[in-house]
Amino acid sequence: MLKSVLHFDIKVKTIAKRLCYNVRMYIEFVIADNFLLTYLAGAAGYRLCHNKVSVWRTVIASIVGTTVAVFYPFFDCAAWILLAVKLGLWCVLSAIMYYKTPRRFVAAMLFLGSTFALGGASYAALLCFSGGAADFVTKYPICIVLGVGCAVYGCMRYAVKRLRLVRARAPYEYRTEVTVFGTRMEFCAFLDTGNCVFDGKTGLPVVITDIGVFTDKLSGGAAVKFAKDLPKLRQMQAKTPAGSADIYIVQPTEITVYSDRHKHKINAMIGLIGSAGRFTNAHEMLLCPAAMTEVV
Repeated sequence: MLKSVLHFDIKVKTIAKRLCYNVRMYIEFVIADNFLLTYLAGAAGYRLCHNKVSVWRTVIASIVGTTVAVFYPFFDCAAWILLAVKLGLWCVLSAIMYYKTPRRFVAAMLFLGSTFALGGASYAALLCFSGGAADFVTKYPICIVLGVGCAVYGCMRYAVKRLRLVRARAPYEYRTEVTVFGTRMEFCAFLDTGNCVFDGKTGLPVVITDIGVFTDKLSGGAAVKFAKDLPKLRQMQAKTPAGSADIYIVQPTEITVYSDRHKHKINAMIGLIGSAGRFTNAHEMLLCPAAMTEVV
C-alpha cells in the first residue's frame, strides 16, 4: 500500500513538473516571442517610413497579435481559412498602428516585410544552433531567438539612418575637378554653408581641402613642384563656425563643378589646411556657397 502511494505521488509530481515545463515553454515561445517580434516589426514599419514610433499603438497591436497566436494552434480549419485569418490579422494590426500616420499603406507593406524578415532570421538561428527548430526549443533559452530579432531590427534602423543621411547630403554633394600645377584632379566636394572664407588679397571665395588629400592627387612632377613652392605660398587664418585654422592659398588654373549632369566653371581660390588628416574620403573638399555664384 505504501509503495502504491509513493508511486502515485511520484507520478503526480512528474506530471506536475511536465505541465509546468510545458506551460513555461508555451508562455516563452508563443507569448513572449510573438509579442516582441510583432512590436519590432511594427516599429520597423514606422522607422522605414521615417515616422515616429507610436509606442502605445504598437503595444496594443502586439497584444492583439499575440492573443491570436495563442489560440491559432487550436484552429481546425482549411488552409485557405487559416490564410484568410492571417491576412485579416495583418490588416487589423496595420490599421491599429498606422491609421493616422503618413504613407500608411507603405508602412503596412513594410510591416509585413519586416515580419517575414524577423521570422526568417529567427528560424535561421534555430537551424544554426541545432539540428532543427524543435531541438533548439528544448535546449536553448528564448533570449537567443529574441536576440536575433533585436539584431535584425537594429540593422534595419542603421540602414534607415544611413539612407536618410545619404538623401540629406545628396543635394549638397558635387563632383569637382581642379586643374593646378598642370595636373587635373577630381574631388568629392561638399557645399558647406559654414564655409564663408574669402581670400583677403583677391577677394575671391576659398574652397578648402586637406593638404594630404591634395598632394596625394598630384602627379610626380607636379608634386615635386608643389613641394618646392610650398614655402612661398601665402598663408592666412580661416575662421568658420567649426573653428579656425591656418591655411595655404593656392591659385588654380581652373575649377569645374558638376551638378545635375551640368558643369560650371567657378572662380575661387584653394585653401589647404596645413595639418593632414582632417578630411575623410566621403568629403575631400568643402565648397564655399559664394563660390557657386562666381561662375566664369
